[in-house]
Amino acid sequence: MAAINSTVNFGQSLSEKILLAKIKRLESEKQRLWEKNTLQQKTLITLERKLAKFDEIKEQRDWLLDEMTKKIGELNHYQSEFFKTEKFTVIGEMAARLAHDMRNPLAIIKNTVELVKLKHSSKIPTELLHLFVSIDNASSRLVFQLDEVLNFVRRSPLECDEYSLCDIFESAINKIVIPDQIRIHKPTNDVCLFCDRQKIEAVFTNLLMNAIQAMENCGDVITQFSESNETIIFTVQDSGPGIPANMVDKIFEPLFTTKSRGTGLGLPVVKTIIQQHRGTISVTNDPTVFSVSLPKGPF
Repeated sequence: MAAINSTVNFGQSLSEKILLAKIKRLESEKQRLWEKNTLQQKTLITLERKLAKFDEIKEQRDWLLDEMTKKIGELNHYQSEFFKTEKFTVIGEMAARLAHDMRNPLAIIKNTVELVKLKHSSKIPTELLHLFVSIDNASSRLVFQLDEVLNFVRRSPLECDEYSLCDIFESAINKIVIPDQIRIHKPTNDVCLFCDRQKIEAVFTNLLMNAIQAMENCGDVITQFSESNETIIFTVQDSGPGIPANMVDKIFEPLFTTKSRGTGLGLPVVKTIIQQHRGTISVTNDPTVFSVSLPKGPF
């Protein structure tokens, strides 16, 4: 009996030892797995941080690429503008000399025609008188175009004072030939503007001539003045066919014209003068309306 008990005790002791050994191995495996899991978590966190950093670097890279693309575009634009400016400078100097040299003989032609008409009006046949009118109109048109060239290439500083816009408008009308079938609707109100009188007169002259030519010498030109506390707006509207949609963005570019007799400098001159006065000019279609916005000044 004692032997049996001894054998049983030995078996239990052996089972306990085996069980304890298994528990130790499991605890050891648990510890190893915990350490491995901790390491993996740390690695995962590190990878997530690196991934976030990578995304940030990618965003910075994309931003730099966008900025570089913009800067390259701006550089190309400035290079184009620089070459264009150089070209226009040379052309402008030549055109200014030519325009100046042509102005004197044109003035002589106009004055001679006027003198002949004044002194010999009773003796001049009607047919010849019509020819004199044609010469006078052609000379006026050439003088106007030469003035466009000179105004474009000679950007003189502003000489500003307070002026009545209606007075400037009337002066501009008196300096252009208005065909019989053109009706100019003048503003019904007057406003005062701090400006360079001669330059704003050139703006009116160019816009009116542009409207008359757009209507092919037949139609209505409607002009309006309006004002707010700080701004004066004047508009010139014509009843012509309008500006083709693909040309609207080009009409203020130097030398661009759709007219067979145009210089392509009238509207660029207008834009330059308006910018000198710190104003803006825009155009809309159907009907064609040029809108000029100017600060009342002084500026």
